[in-house]
Amino acid sequence: QKRSESLQDVPIAITAFGAEDIQRLNAANLSDLQYSTPSLTISPQNRTNLRLGIRGVSDSSRNPGYDNRVSVYVDGIFVGRSAASNQATLDLERIEVLRGPQGTLFGKNTVAGAISLTTKKPENEFSGFIRGEVGNYNRRALTAKIEGGLGSDALSGKLLINTTQRDGHVDNLYDGSDLNGLDDQSVRAQLRWQGESTEINLAYDQDKRNAQFHGREAANDTAAPAIYQVSFNAGSLQDQETRGLSLTVDHELSNGMTLSSLTAYRETEFQNTADEDYRPLDIASSALNEDSNHWTQEFRLLSAENDSYDWVVGAFFLDQTNESTSSAIGGALFPNPNTRVDVPATVDVSAWALYAHGNYQLTETLELTGGVRFTREEKDVAFVSTDTTGLFINGAYNDSLSATDVSPMAGLNWYAADGVMLYAKYARGFKSGGWNVDFLRTFEQISFGDEQVDSYELGIKSDFWDGRARLNVAAYRNDYTDFQVFQFVPLSNGGTVLTLTNAGEVTAQGIEVDLNVAATDWLTFWATYGYTDATFDSFKNAGGPGVDYDGNALPDAPENAWSLGAQTITPIAANLELVASLDYSYRDDFFTNANNAANTAVESYDIINGRLGIRTSDGRWEAFLWGRNLADSDAAIYASRAFLGINRQTYLDPLMYGANVTFNF
Repeated sequence: QKRSESLQDVPIAITAFGAEDIQRLNAANLSDLQYSTPSLTISPQNRTNLRLGIRGVSDSSRNPGYDNRVSVYVDGIFVGRSAASNQATLDLERIEVLRGPQGTLFGKNTVAGAISLTTKKPENEFSGFIRGEVGNYNRRALTAKIEGGLGSDALSGKLLINTTQRDGHVDNLYDGSDLNGLDDQSVRAQLRWQGESTEINLAYDQDKRNAQFHGREAANDTAAPAIYQVSFNAGSLQDQETRGLSLTVDHELSNGMTLSSLTAYRETEFQNTADEDYRPLDIASSALNEDSNHWTQEFRLLSAENDSYDWVVGAFFLDQTNESTSSAIGGALFPNPNTRVDVPATVDVSAWALYAHGNYQLTETLELTGGVRFTREEKDVAFVSTDTTGLFINGAYNDSLSATDVSPMAGLNWYAADGVMLYAKYARGFKSGGWNVDFLRTFEQISFGDEQVDSYELGIKSDFWDGRARLNVAAYRNDYTDFQVFQFVPLSNGGTVLTLTNAGEVTAQGIEVDLNVAATDWLTFWATYGYTDATFDSFKNAGGPGVDYDGNALPDAPENAWSLGAQTITPIAANLELVASLDYSYRDDFFTNANNAANTAVESYDIINGRLGIRTSDGRWEAFLWGRNLADSDAAIYASRAFLGINRQTYLDPLMYGANVTFNF
């Protein structure tokens, strides 16, 4: 709600991870947190096209004409495209996963939810750390941070760098190379100036991720029959770079109100090359590239401290350009060796919004919450399809659209007892339309319309057992109208074509449970559970004329998902502690395509992670052993059908283990 407060008093379903939680889970990026968060799914099949889902609604910004439904923010700044979503968790103060539509306060494309990352601000006291890590598959990593005052008590700065490398665990039998390794570099730099009534934060971050990567393997591949084996003659490369610069100014007025300005510029670039025939044959390959940049400006005014009410009003502006140059190249099956299709596209977006949100204390125990956001968005597209394969369309397409939306939110919060709050709320979310600027067979269905969602939620947030236990439960129902959906549609020649359309009506409903217990001074355990029922109420002619998908499950929507974990911290000597943690996660079976076909079904699977180490009580140093997928499961976690009709799957990474040592100064 844009102010510091206990999350137990905020009427939003939130899972929050502090710095200790992130370290306990050994989470290197956002995707590592999905198994510890109710109703969160993050598909790892493609690093530059991450599929994020919350409460049964999942997608990615596959091409420049489409935006994902779950938005990620760093220090309140919208990061943009899916390729920028899987942020590194370096030196974070906290991560908050907000479930359900967040249109009033967070705005753009949060009809499923939002994920907020908050970095640690520089402190004036000189300090830092250095951490080294090694692991299997030749893993090696180095992270270092230094921070402190810069010549005055008011000015401080921080610099953090990280480099991580790891060999791939997938063998390419064609040329002996390995795929799916790591070659990542990250930099975060921050300056902080603290005056009597004004604070200014300047931040820069940059992430580079370069790897030979192909997240999917052909099923029943005779040329590479084992899991973690492929036989690709075409290169598999995923290069990704994100950069961001932001300036945040918070000024406390003489009347106690706070005026804030958030100015930011972000860039995201990636290039993918992939073997599309999944065989050691010169049949087809692809090259997908995208450059995206945007600047945002937000102004906020927060009310002064008051026992009866609080409010925030604001204005938001966005200017964004998404450019892609995607190609599919034909090989031996085509008479011309240069047979290919190229689909360059540019989409320009400008948007602005005004919003207000507040809480009013009706009685000592009853509080009214309300808000509204007005949004105006305009988009332009320039798209060309040049094809010599005979499979796709030739021609150019130019179009413009505009959208106006009013998204309200209203709720009641009842503080039934000390440490117990019950809430009920209604919220409306909005996602603008766009264009499917992809490999197309016709321009007839290139555009799609706006999507709306009406969300209803009941929840309880409770602390009990003298504050040693916390139980939060939420029940929700989200009704989507003109739901935007990607799907692979089978063709008569055995291949598929990717379409994007407004499906009609969708209902996603369920229950989420989040439990944390400090059982003793040395033992803590936690549990999460999410039940999701997400179905198409109406999706007419989805598989062709007369083939309806009414009643089908939404993609990436497991019905049940739960996790258990425990951590113990035990003194073993003077100034020395033993720390051990173990967590288990289970995910139900689900489909990855709207047609719910058998070749898009993923069976249920589970995963076990753990960590064991020692550390000094004064925090001077620590040393840990860690492991992910301790049972070395090779379960399939994604299944889909490629354009050429090839069934393909993505598997859990095999057992990964390592050791790290950290020295703090």
